[in-house]
Amino acid sequence: MAVVASVALLLVAAAVPRVAAADPAPTPSPAPTASWTVMVYMDGDQIPGDLYLGSWLTHDIDKEMAAVGSDADVQVVALADRGRFPSAADGSWTGARVFHVTKGMTATAENAAADWGPTDMGSPQTLVDFIDWARANYPARHYALFLWDHGWGWWPGNTMEDDTSNDYLDMDELRGALETVHGVDMVGWDTCLSQTIEVEAQLRGFADAMAGSQDSIGYSGFSYQNILSALQAWPTMGPNSLAVAAAKSMRTGHDQWTWAASAVTLGAKWDALTAAVSDLSWDLAVGLPKYHRAYALARRLAVSPPQTYPEDRDLNDVAYYLRAHVASPLIKSDCTRVIKAEQKVVLWQWHVKAEGHVHGIDIFWPSSPAPPRKGSSFDQWVDFAYYGADLNFTRLTYWGDFLSAWGK
Repeated sequence: MAVVASVALLLVAAAVPRVAAADPAPTPSPAPTASWTVMVYMDGDQIPGDLYLGSWLTHDIDKEMAAVGSDADVQVVALADRGRFPSAADGSWTGARVFHVTKGMTATAENAAADWGPTDMGSPQTLVDFIDWARANYPARHYALFLWDHGWGWWPGNTMEDDTSNDYLDMDELRGALETVHGVDMVGWDTCLSQTIEVEAQLRGFADAMAGSQDSIGYSGFSYQNILSALQAWPTMGPNSLAVAAAKSMRTGHDQWTWAASAVTLGAKWDALTAAVSDLSWDLAVGLPKYHRAYALARRLAVSPPQTYPEDRDLNDVAYYLRAHVASPLIKSDCTRVIKAEQKVVLWQWHVKAEGHVHGIDIFWPSSPAPPRKGSSFDQWVDFAYYGADLNFTRLTYWGDFLSAWGK
């Protein structure tokens, strides 16, 4: 449920509260084991103004989740952090509250299952505490985690912004948190620019499927009412089917800013895709002196998300145009492998015409050399050290090595 992605806000709180200690103990009588427990990690701790998510935080609980609520098969819990900014519409509570979402409820202070007070939603420990709390109190055979806030793909200092604590949940921290809790079954990204192969790699091994967007999303993001309705109607669905249901819910016309959505599987088929990308990366690096101009043409032709960061490219388009313009039989064969492998990974995808020929997954490919944007000191390679050192994708493939050579 993120607004259109933006570069991280630069305002810093005057005082940073400690991270609230979550109560790890279960309630005296935990709920019976359900088929699914849906956990929604909602970071609405933003400054007031156009990017303030506080009102949408309670909207998504009251109007969407509570329109369906929990039942014996599907339990719904949300950790909602409003930070320092109360709202008179729902009792003016601040800080973070945990809600067990039942049908018809409202996210008021008296309806909270727990009050966690000032909480750093950018801390991986907070995510661990929430997942542990949900599992202890609402056990299930399967668990879905939805991450709700601003987001900007793999880039550090942009995703799950907690304004009060001046903190973010970066991708290396997210992977560490999921490893600590031994993973979940499905992850939904209610943030911008999440459906990239780099973000997917952070979840590999700790989730079976993922839903999100290759581009910006609007204020409303996922339709939780549609997701929960589908899950209650078919509580035995697997992670792949839930990811598809989540991605499809973005198409329901909430607002004008959500232009693309997709669902991917993160098992053996995804491993085959990364193996194909890795082989392509190696051969691109070897052929760089000879085929640099052809690479540059393919990169320029490959579609990028029109609403957000222009240095991402649609992965399928990258392979398509490399195959078309690079006169190397080996690279052409690599590209065909990437295209065929991606087709098996993307379970469902949708986009509006303005997105161009996107296919469900983006990849980072900055231009070379890296000119700063006009009027800004921000350039395309600003976080490349993090990309190379802290992302699982660059451990699994040679793409980071290719980019190192490409950027020289």
